Amino acid sequence: MGHIIMPAFSFRAALSEDVGTRSGFALTEFDLLSHLDRESDIAKQLSCEGVLRLSSEIYADTVGDLLFTLGAAKIKGMPTLGIRFMSTIGDDWQDLLTIEELLRIEAVANEYLRRRNRESGAQNEVYIELRTLLGSKRLHLWEALQEAMALELAHSPFYTRKIDNADAVALSELFKSEKLPSEDSRFFDQRFINYLAAHPDKIDRMHWRQFEGMTAEWFQRQGYSVELGPGRNDGGIDIRLWNPSIPVGGPPTIIVQCKRQKGKISKVVVKALYADHLHEKSQAGLVVTTSDLTPGAAKDVAARAYPITTANRQEVRRWIEAMRIPNAGIVLNFDIPAPAK
Repeated sequence: MGHIIMPAFSFRAALSEDVGTRSGFALTEFDLLSHLDRESDIAKQLSCEGVLRLSSEIYADTVGDLLFTLGAAKIKGMPTLGIRFMSTIGDDWQDLLTIEELLRIEAVANEYLRRRNRESGAQNEVYIELRTLLGSKRLHLWEALQEAMALELAHSPFYTRKIDNADAVALSELFKSEKLPSEDSRFFDQRFINYLAAHPDKIDRMHWRQFEGMTAEWFQRQGYSVELGPGRNDGGIDIRLWNPSIPVGGPPTIIVQCKRQKGKISKVVVKALYADHLHEKSQAGLVVTTSDLTPGAAKDVAARAYPITTANRQEVRRWIEAMRIPNAGIVLNFDIPAPAK
């Protein structure tokens, strides 16, 4: 596809915009460079201040690598539309399509996306050709092709992508901000979930309030009614949970204490949570932590039969991985009519 020649700072700015609009993050140059392999040729070139000459393929692959590193894509690099289509169908794609059919579908689908991206009025004829190519197989393959086209349009820098600046979130907010999503139905940003799934080593670096939000988000997705405390002056109870069958406002099913820290949780925390459990008349208490209980605290829980359990670092990582949706929300926005039967 040729080469792009421009100053390194222009490449950095272009990458920040291309990756940012596809991941939903407002990225600084520091964010950009810190998420590239420092030993890679592209990282070394982008760190300089000279004029660079990069092939369009390398540029696109760099966008894909960054999307993967930020948790916004499932694989590294920038696969072709045909590869995306094959991957979406699965290993048995050869039972459904010949190589010639696949290449033809890829070419016509790319042309459809180009016209769609240019908002050209001449999209229908290409769309009809695409339906014809799928033939009797189209109902079986249509969903896979639409997903592949959606990913291509959403991830590839060769297509224009726009978002409202108000919709972008700074990656630094995960580590520095107490601000949680303002929507009533959400406690934690999906983009942060995806990022932490890609960087589980950074779980204990997230802001303590974001950690509380992530915990609340997990239990809401499990079907609990969730009351997230104010974050400060909460009396030691960070989250109250009610089973769907229990009215909110009465004694909670579970009270939760969140501890985002490297050091292990002491007896004092466990005893305080037990006291809160008795006061609240809850069914159980739960400590959610990026660490674990000290042996002494665990011994107290067992010996005194406290109705308290622990979700430790390993469990929290499992939650994050289970909530991960790499192509969710701001990344995908693609719909075209289903083909007629």
